[in-house]
Amino acid sequence: MGRRTLVIGASGILAPLAAALAAAGDEVTGVARTRSAPPGVATVLVDAGSPDALRSALGGGDWECAVVYAPAVSADSLAAVAALVSGRTVVVRTSASADPARGPLRIPDDTLQLGWTSAPDGGTRWHSPEEVSAAALLVLADGDGRVLGRVRPWDERP
Repeated sequence: MGRRTLVIGASGILAPLAAALAAAGDEVTGVARTRSAPPGVATVLVDAGSPDALRSALGGGDWECAVVYAPAVSADSLAAVAALVSGRTVVVRTSASADPARGPLRIPDDTLQLGWTSAPDGGTRWHSPEEVSAAALLVLADGDGRVLGRVRPWDERP
């Protein structure tokens, strides 16, 4: 059996990641608010933004690593997750974290900063769950913070 892995956002944008980890032999627990995680992933239905509800739902579990979709958690619930994980906790941030109004862009280790990419029509588009999951797997593997796509110029976001 592989690692014990926690995925918050496992029924949405990180569903492909949760499925890939389970297929690779990880024992995956997927946290979702209302929908089941993919087959092979144990689903915990809870509002991950509530640290008390999250702690209660996860019990005293311990995981070797985690991937967390940032909009699904609060700062306090992210700290609760980190306390349950012995290894790497990858945080997947949306483009809002790269807003120039927030100051200079910093990408910490264990962070995937989402941006956007070119669309076939010449415009821009957000990344698919498959693209986000593939990039998050890279961060989980090496811990290097990275940007998926681009976050500048800001006025080109979809």
